[in-house]
Amino acid sequence: MGSLLKSKLPQCAAVTSLGECLNYLFDKNNSIGELSRLFRRVYASLKPDGLFIFDIAEPGRGKGPRQKHREGPDWAVLVEVNEDERSGRLTRRITSFRKVGKLFRRNEEVHHLQLYKRSEVAKELRDVGFGVRTVRAYGSQPMIEGCVGFVARKSHRSI
Repeated sequence: MGSLLKSKLPQCAAVTSLGECLNYLFDKNNSIGELSRLFRRVYASLKPDGLFIFDIAEPGRGKGPRQKHREGPDWAVLVEVNEDERSGRLTRRITSFRKVGKLFRRNEEVHHLQLYKRSEVAKELRDVGFGVRTVRAYGSQPMIEGCVGFVARKSHRSI
């Protein structure tokens, strides 16, 4: 298993990455430059008129309540979100509880994300050769606050 930013891509008609995947700091040097290199590889793998559909979290994604929770009769999830505006990074601490038999099991996760401005991402896509459109929903499903979707198309003239 390798990094999303470095994985090999076969020739295809579409590439999708949904759920802020490109924001996750799974690589130490995750940056707009690394995304641009990924965009070049995606572009090269796409057939003419191919689509690259993905979403990102933007600065401000961590605004709103810092702590949230959801619960059911045999589970609970607690989330704490912190956004560092200076570094453009977001940290999500997730604690979940689920009932197993008569006891509850606890699990903890920490997610680190690099936030990107839509204008920077759109520019990098266009520089690679994509036609770019941003979206606020996938069909009838609206984006989560602080996220934006991209539909990038490889020109049929590009070979």
